[in-house]
Amino acid sequence: MNGKVGVVVSASASTGRFGVRVAGEAKALALRHAVQWPANLEPATEAVEVGRLILKAAEWSPQSHELFPEAARRWAVEVMRLGYLIAWDEERFEQGEGAAPGLVDLWRDFVLPRVVVR
Repeated sequence: MNGKVGVVVSASASTGRFGVRVAGEAKALALRHAVQWPANLEPATEAVEVGRLILKAAEWSPQSHELFPEAARRWAVEVMRLGYLIAWDEERFEQGEGAAPGLVDLWRDFVLPRVVVR
């Protein structure tokens, strides 16, 4: 490979997994360079961190909220307020106490990621 190390960074938004793979002839060379010059792996480490950030920001969640634009964050707050109003509507549910917190958790985990987009 002309003395170059081939590094493949992969990420899957559907599974939430990422990886860094060194393939073929480059593997032995990469290992040798890693032992002699650990700084050579810094770009791969940075690529992994970028991959983590991309996966984290791919879909809305409470953990990725700060990575979304301001308008999307405001929308998330409004949609969550609606979820609280529905969950605590005592007339809608027989218990008289509302359906929270179960409905609130479902709303946050399943509804918000589908309606809050960039």
